[in-house]
Parts: sequence; structure tokens; C-alpha cells
Amino acid sequence: MQQILSAGSLIAGRFEIEKLVNNGALGQIYKASDKERGQAIGMRIIPRSLLSDADIDIIKRRVPQAAALVHRNIRATYGMGVDKAGFVFIAVEWIDGHNLKTLLKKRTAAGKRFSFKGAYNIVGHLCNALTYIHESAYHGGLSPRAIMVNDAGRVKIQDVALSTLRITKPDYAGRQTVESAYWAPEVLKDATSASSASDIYSLGAIFYEMITGAPPTRPLKAPSQLGFSREVDNIIARCMSADPRQRYRTAQEVKEAISALAKDQAAPKTVVDAAGAAGAALDDELGIDIDIDLSGLTTENVTTIPQGVAGAPVAASPSAHPAGSMLSAPGLPPPPADAAKASFSASSGADDRVSTIDMAALMARFGQAETARWMVQKDKFDHGPFSDRELVQMIMQGEVLGHHILLDMDTGVRKKVRAWNDFEDFLEAWRLKKKKMDEEAALQRTEKAETRGIVFKLVIGLSVLGAIGLAIGGYFLSRQLREEKELGPEELIAAFDSGEMKLKMGTGKPGGGGGAKGKAGGRRGSKGGGGGKGEFVPGMSYEEAMAMGVNLGSAKSAAGQRQLTAGDIDSIMNKNVRKFLPCMSGESTKRVDMNIAVAGDGSVIGVTVSQGSPKLKSCVTSVVRRIKFPASNAPRTATSWFFEIY
Repeated sequence: MQQILSAGSLIAGRFEIEKLVNNGALGQIYKASDKERGQAIGMRIIPRSLLSDADIDIIKRRVPQAAALVHRNIRATYGMGVDKAGFVFIAVEWIDGHNLKTLLKKRTAAGKRFSFKGAYNIVGHLCNALTYIHESAYHGGLSPRAIMVNDAGRVKIQDVALSTLRITKPDYAGRQTVESAYWAPEVLKDATSASSASDIYSLGAIFYEMITGAPPTRPLKAPSQLGFSREVDNIIARCMSADPRQRYRTAQEVKEAISALAKDQAAPKTVVDAAGAAGAALDDELGIDIDIDLSGLTTENVTTIPQGVAGAPVAASPSAHPAGSMLSAPGLPPPPADAAKASFSASSGADDRVSTIDMAALMARFGQAETARWMVQKDKFDHGPFSDRELVQMIMQGEVLGHHILLDMDTGVRKKVRAWNDFEDFLEAWRLKKKKMDEEAALQRTEKAETRGIVFKLVIGLSVLGAIGLAIGGYFLSRQLREEKELGPEELIAAFDSGEMKLKMGTGKPGGGGGAKGKAGGRRGSKGGGGGKGEFVPGMSYEEAMAMGVNLGSAKSAAGQRQLTAGDIDSIMNKNVRKFLPCMSGESTKRVDMNIAVAGDGSVIGVTVSQGSPKLKSCVTSVVRRIKFPASNAPRTATSWFFEIY
């Protein structure tokens, strides 16, 4: 019999128990209060009697990995500890809501079930979370019990830290219940075989129960026998194939397959559950957080940041779990020095300094809002808008640095990232990580350098000197040729192709060369399609395009795409530079600067050419408008580019 902690009990001198929420096979779940931060958290207490030393090793390894997963559809994990009283505790995000298992049970008892679109909306959120998790790990033990729906309708996957333990322990009670029906057959046979493909199986099993009202126990009844289309049968069959190689490769593929049917899938007139009861009523009154557009069937992905979470089991650390030791993860800093029950430490590779970075407290300042309000100016471009969590993820990965400019679109305040107090600790965390990476890279370079011989270095040096000599000679030769003769369009192209004429080209700061300074993504647009007229008009100048409003919903749906970089601009423009040469025929101008506004889909929506005659400007503008750039996750990107004959 597991001992129940009374209200007011203090864990690690910091966390005060408020009430018992659930008593399960892996301990109790309590609502607790973090006395230092003044916020509610979820606290799992696992009696030491339920865990072997190997089990604790698994938890110690998985908790920091789970804490590194920051995503709107994943329940946050803060850290763990081993208390003197003889139990392991794990601190997680507090959620006011219910798990999907409870919701399904209540709906079945009430004779209700999810509609196809209602089930798709929940599964769509699960696919978003799994797409992010699968970049570096897997869940392995996904089931309705491992999915939470809060009172605001947000869907979150939970227990990433405990999933490995659940599927590994042979005496875990879930193996003898219907919970194991959601686990892939290879997981039931050998827990070390768990992979992202195992999660695809579980995803299909969950979707099956939501639309049919019956648990995924064998033998399964084809959804088409209950009134659904054959296409639904195919999706379920592929997800739940006994052979992992026959399943969908990614969660995104599952989402796209279901979304293709979600718009037109007719609800069956009657659904028969596992017991043969007919007439279950449709009911989607859960207030699920709907961010999946069934009209456009676009996908929302949060900018993903691999955190180095190992996807395969690794060797367990030595079985030493001293009472009072604490394995910290982002979100649980050291407690006050007078906390006697537990000591918190943070591991940072070879550096054993105590971490003072409290990620949970910082994220608490932002609240639960997911509004995309941040614009980032870097690499000479404006990127965004991004939500708080998306911005933090980019800082922790080194994509956004302290010297980059950050604009709060809600307040209009613009300053360098390092000047925003809320992001100082995140920048410091990245600095420490980058320092370690640089030290390792330097060591590798040194080792390689020691293997090189003097002869090789001499060859390289002579090659460089030869290349410089050729470049200098070519420069003076091409300059002499241009001064002797004014070339026509075809002659200009021929001179460039032969190397007789040289071009200097590259990106510049938006607004350079006489153009107007590019705006940071424009003002907020309405849900109906942006500010102003809400759409871009063909033939606009750079200034007109940047003054138009943007549709933030479109930017959000493209969050999974890559950012448009200076390298992308240079690469595309350099490939098309020959097309500009005919425009220069008969012109005295040797340098042309242009400001370009690029839409999220990669099309050019505004151009302003700064130098030259009206004929030259018109010719260059026409060429630019026909160029296609890669799609990006910003509603538009402002840049400047130039080329110069020398």
C-alpha cells in the first residue's frame, strides 16, 4: 500500500503538497506549490519500493531529456529528486484538465463519440508534438493515458520521462490492461525495439478508438463496417501494421493523410461500439484548441530545435542513489542553502558548476500565451513573427544571438536581444554551450593540423599565390577590354561568360542605395488577410510592399519551414545575374542597387531599383519580378542586393 502524503507536506524544502490527484501503478500524482516561484506544479511521487536501481538510472537519464523538449503540445518536465523519506519525485507542468483516457470513458458512458473532424483535430496536435519529439527521440508508451487535454482545450503529450520505464518494467500494471493495446507489437516483445515507428502505431490505435468508440483490441473491426470510407481503413491499417517498415514514416505523413479526408469525410449514421451498442451520438464540445485549418489544410509546426535526446537506450550509470540527491533539468535551479532535505545540482558536461538558470521561472513570466509577437532582425533580414517559446528555442539553439535586433510588435519596442532582461539567462545558457562546442572543435582542428606535413603546406601556399596572380592579371585585362569598347547585350553576356568582364555582387542592408528602410514585417493584419487591403498588388514597389499589413495566421501555419537567409538570396540572385547584363547595354552606370520584398511563398512582391536611367530601372525590375525564392516562415522578407561591373 503506497503511503499518501498529507496536505502541507514539504518536498526538498521547496514544494508544498496541496492535494492528491491520482494514485496509479507508478506512484501518486499531486498538485503542489513551488514556494520559491509561487506557482502550481504537478508532482509525481514514486515509492522507492517500486523501483530498482536500474529503474532510477532510467529516470535520471530520461528526465533531463524530457525537460529539453519545449513544445506547446508537450507537457513540460522540470526535474527530479531522490528524497530522504525514500521516494523519487518528478516535477512537471501543472495542467487543469483530464487525460484522454478519462474523456473517452466519460463519452462512452454518455453514449457519445468524437466526429471524424473532432478526432482529427486532437490527432493533429499529437502529430505536431511527435514530429518535434522524433527529431531526436521517441515516446514509446503512447496511449490515451499519456495525453492531456486542459480546460482551455490545449492537447499535450505527457510522461516522456517515464515512457521508457513503463514499457521496460515487466511488472508494470499497464501490460496487463487495455493500455498495452496501444503499444506496438515490437515494444511488447522487446522494449529496446521502441522507435518513432512504434509511436506511429500508437497514434493509429488512438485515432481508431476516437472515431469508432471501441478500444483497439484484436480483432479490430474495420471502420468501413461502421460507416466510414475505405480510405479510413487504409490509414488505420498502415498505422497499425505489424511490420514497422510498412507504417507511415513520419507523424506528419499521418496528419496529411487524415487531413485529406477531414474536409469531406461523412459521419456514419450509426457507430457500433465493441459491445455491439449502436447509435452513439456525435459530440465535439470539448473546446479543443483548434489551430488546424481544414479549409487550407496547412500544417503548423513549431520551429524545431534538436536537444540531443538519445533515441536508443544507453548503458545505465552506476547504481548509486544517495538519499537527498537531485538530478536537475532546465526549470529546477538549486534550492536555498538551508534546504536540508535535498540538494540540487546541474550537469553541464565536463563543467560541474551549479546552474543558476531557472528556465521554468522565465517561461512563467511569459504566461501561457502563444501569440506571435516577436520580429527578429538578423542576417540583414526581418524574420517572424514568433511566439515566446519559439523565440526561446531559437536562442537556445544559437539561431538568435545577443546582437540581433528584437521587436515587440505589441509595444513597438525595438532593441538588441541582450538588452531584454527576460532573455539574459537563455543567452548565457547558449554561451556556455557554444564555448564547449568551440573548445571541442578547436581540439579536433589541432589534432588534424598535427598530422599535416610541411610539403602539403607549401603546396597550398604556392596555389594561393598563383590564384592571386591570376586574379590580378585577369582584373587588369578585363578592365582594359571594357575601356576600349562599349559592348552590346550579347557581347556583355559573352564577355562575362569568357571571364573578360567581372562582376561584384552581394546582399546589403534593406533600404540601402537610396531605397526606403525595410519595415519589420509590416503592421499586424486582421484574421481576414492582413492590414490595408489585405493583399499584395502586382507591380508594387519595395516601399509599398513593406507598408502593407500581414496575415499572422499565414506566418504561423508556415512555422515548420526554414528561414530565408542571406545565403539563399545570394545563391538565387547569382544564378540569375546573366539576365541583368542586357539591361546594362549603353548605360554609363556600372553599379545597380535594388531593394526587394519577398513573400512567404518565395515570390517577389515589391522591387525598387536605386540607380540608372528609367529604362535601366524598368529592365532590372522586370527581371527581378520573375525570380522565385525558397519559401520561408516569415510573411515577407526584406533584403537588398547589388551587382557592379568592374
